[in-house]
Amino acid sequence: MRLAQVLVFVCLVAGPIARRLMIAPLLAAVGGLLAATALMFWSARRSFGRLPFANVDGRLRVGDGQDSIRRAEVTAWTIDGPSARVYTHSAGWRFTVGKDDAEALRAMLTGALGAPLVLRRRGTKRARMIAAIVALAGAVATATAIALQTPPLVVVAVPALVFGLAALGALSQKVR
Repeated sequence: MRLAQVLVFVCLVAGPIARRLMIAPLLAAVGGLLAATALMFWSARRSFGRLPFANVDGRLRVGDGQDSIRRAEVTAWTIDGPSARVYTHSAGWRFTVGKDDAEALRAMLTGALGAPLVLRRRGTKRARMIAAIVALAGAVATATAIALQTPPLVVVAVPALVFGLAALGALSQKVR
């Protein structure tokens, strides 16, 4: 998976160069590299699918028994409704169940891994709403500035959009 992530950046650099030079073997090589990268991501899809998991012998068994998580390996785990995240030294896991099974998920993970790490939103609801309004106003003002071709408005609108989105993202994060 890490190789595929690196190859994405290689493809981003090699693709425009190959198109600029228009050399057939180079274009074919970049096309093959793109196909190989896509194949690597496709083969890694198992970790993104639905897998059964159960608490067996003090371990959290994931899938067909080939992967398991011991309590000693877990650095932290969190739960937010029907979605839980388990962090180990080597990997991170996300478990999602239906809304009806959220309490069962919490009970099973608590029994297997101990108490969860409680997270809260960094910003208040009011602060997040203000950031969203600033971002929305920046987006509307940017579109208006482009349509009316008024550079001074762009100078104000684009930073408002960027700052609003950045503030909204920062204030929406869940932290300890």
